[in-house]
Amino acid sequence: MFIDVKPILTGAVDVIEFDDTLAPPAPFNGIEFPEPVRVVSRIKNMAGYMTLTASASVPYITRCARCLKEISRVFTHTFTRTLATRLQNGENDDYLLIRDDRVALDEPLLEDLVLNLDFVYLCKEDCKGLCPKCGKDRNEGECGCSDKKEVDPRLAILAKFLDK
Repeated sequence: MFIDVKPILTGAVDVIEFDDTLAPPAPFNGIEFPEPVRVVSRIKNMAGYMTLTASASVPYITRCARCLKEISRVFTHTFTRTLATRLQNGENDDYLLIRDDRVALDEPLLEDLVLNLDFVYLCKEDCKGLCPKCGKDRNEGECGCSDKKEVDPRLAILAKFLDK
């Protein structure tokens, strides 16, 4: 996605607003993106200092980390960068370069979006998860398995060290 900033560079306008979609990111860390990313962006010129603010929202599907139920939600992220026509000291992630009167938004925005995703998702805050013995979903009721902690027989020999 490219945004034409020539009207700002020539002084014709001080604000450019843009509403478009990006191709969904590739599946990442067990998260799938079934629909495109909706991006609403605004570039504002403040006496030669240009800032881009973009709000991106994308539906995603993943699994609960405790009970493995499918979760379907929408992730929204705000992306802000300063625009520059050139950089003095090489690359800098805080700036987006203007090349040929255009700003490329897709790659930095998708990268920032993926980096801000959570690593663990829960279907609900108090999800009880699955029983480690029988695998029953504890959110649907108790399974009847004993809550008594059992020592793995392979590690039972180490219990002698705790007795000393």
